Amino acid sequence: MTSQVLQPAFSPLRQLSACWSEARPVVQIVFQLRFWAAVALTAPQAFTARPASVLLGGTAWLCATWYVYLINGISDQVEDRANGSVRPLASGRLPVRVAHRYATSLAMTALLLALAVSVRLAVLTAIMLALGWVYSAGPHPQKRSLLGFAVVVTMGGVVTYLAGCAAAGGVVSPELLVLMLSMSLWMALAGCTKDLGDAAGDRAAGRRTLPVLLGDVRARRLTAASVLLAGAGTVTATALAAPALLGPALLLGCGALAVAFLTLAGAGARERSRQRRPYRYFMGSQYVVHLSIVAF
Repeated sequence: MTSQVLQPAFSPLRQLSACWSEARPVVQIVFQLRFWAAVALTAPQAFTARPASVLLGGTAWLCATWYVYLINGISDQVEDRANGSVRPLASGRLPVRVAHRYATSLAMTALLLALAVSVRLAVLTAIMLALGWVYSAGPHPQKRSLLGFAVVVTMGGVVTYLAGCAAAGGVVSPELLVLMLSMSLWMALAGCTKDLGDAAGDRAAGRRTLPVLLGDVRARRLTAASVLLAGAGTVTATALAAPALLGPALLLGCGALAVAFLTLAGAGARERSRQRRPYRYFMGSQYVVHLSIVAF
């Protein structure tokens, strides 16, 4: 029976597909949207003036973030299995040794492609790879602490926007600065909604998330307050320093209200789909904000 479960992973195409699934495609697309939003804000002419550079840069960044989340999946198996995850590693469809091999290849490819664009992008790519390692697999994985989670996630957002700017050959504008800081903080504060339905597995893995430390109800109250603070802060900072982005900022503000409401309304919920609803809205808000920038 075990051999039948693992058999699909031995096909190179199925291996690649499983590694992609493990890296959470929805999150990978968000990272690409952050990258391309930075290009659009700092050097929109790069789409036509230097398409090869921005395409190579975007591919390099995809490989880097794919590596980060694949390594995270390898390190998260205890909590993923306790939480009933059906992702390839937790379910046994993807052997760990195969995932490690692909992660190494992705990291090397990311660095080589980034170096082909510029040294500046290569340095940012190396920083992103290091953040992924420190977060999930270092001697003291930062995912286990609230502070470590917040710092690494925020830095991961910042370097992503800087990478888009670097690939386009742009300079950091006030608009990029506001977007970069506000959305990176949004990731760190609202991203905690991911933990609301994972307390059992996180506790088993020794992670010190808000639900583990405070219990479900108090964690939800603090998370909702943080989400509202992040949304209000984004709208205020944008109105003062980057009014051209006020439309996307207001969209985020509406998303913050929805995430906060769903976070509080889900207290005591048993269904995992309802527990995960605030996180889905958190992700959706990022799609809407960045698509509004890239498309318009």
